[in-house]
Amino acid sequence: MNLTTLTEPQRSALVDLLVLGMYSDGHLAAAEELKIRQAIGRLGIEGESDIDRAFDASVTRVRQHAANAQAASAYATNLAQAFPARDQRRQAHDLVNAVLESDRHIAATESEFATTVREALRL
Repeated sequence: MNLTTLTEPQRSALVDLLVLGMYSDGHLAAAEELKIRQAIGRLGIEGESDIDRAFDASVTRVRQHAANAQAASAYATNLAQAFPARDQRRQAHDLVNAVLESDRHIAATESEFATTVREALRL
């Protein structure tokens, strides 16, 4: 799937899922942030300042939902609704997993988050 074909609400939902995944273990790894910033670039957002803005806006939206696993799960389930097409859901799932795996350590909370996302995306 070409990420540049996503609508703006889908782009926001995708970045929020990725950032929520980054927060899921309570450890914000530089490798995870880099992977998210690369995904934002693949959405067609160019320029470091624009990528910074997109990332920061997502962190602001996600932070309130990342406080506990139940809130994060509910928000992830809501975000997953933005992807009606199976290929969109598969791509979102793959990107979430890439972020979770980028620091080469999958914590139990990250594994639980990945399961929540997979189920919410109906995969």
